[in-house]
Amino acid sequence: MVCFNVSQLLLMGPGAVREFDFLEDFPDPAHELHLEGPIEGHARLTRTREGIFAHSDYHASVKLECARCLEEAIEEVEGELDEEFLPTTDIHTGLPIKLPAGADDEPLIDEHHEIDLDEILRQNILTNLPLQPLCEAACAGLCATCGERLGPRHPDHPEVQEEEAAPKSPFAQLAVLLHADEER
Repeated sequence: MVCFNVSQLLLMGPGAVREFDFLEDFPDPAHELHLEGPIEGHARLTRTREGIFAHSDYHASVKLECARCLEEAIEEVEGELDEEFLPTTDIHTGLPIKLPAGADDEPLIDEHHEIDLDEILRQNILTNLPLQPLCEAACAGLCATCGERLGPRHPDHPEVQEEEAAPKSPFAQLAVLLHADEER
């Protein structure tokens, strides 16, 4: 869980900065990230007039499925995020703070004066996943004949003679009928 207590930073004036390194096991209750180990990063928290601005760089190893051979592929995902967190509780009195209009979608500092980067990091990791991960750059994929992974150990298949084999396209038979109709 990537969480920081910012109570001391909230007591300081705008422009005050705190920096943290983190190496945390990351919760993944929906099993959508498939992290291969902890998430590692650096967070820079800056006091603003309204709240706390968080900038973070991170990297994580993610276990995915190779787009060519369907084997396991480990990808390194790197990214950064920038978010401003608004306080919900006054640091001096402990009373709830009325949020400004339109702040419903803003990340918030909880009543214990902590910011939680977990959900923002989760969304950021998901958007930075590669669309077609590969187990290795030279992955040849799967054999169209037998479905096994192609590689140096994959046996050659004898050429299949297609005398009266089914056409490759479902429209190929229509083309034959159209050509026969034109000849009449």
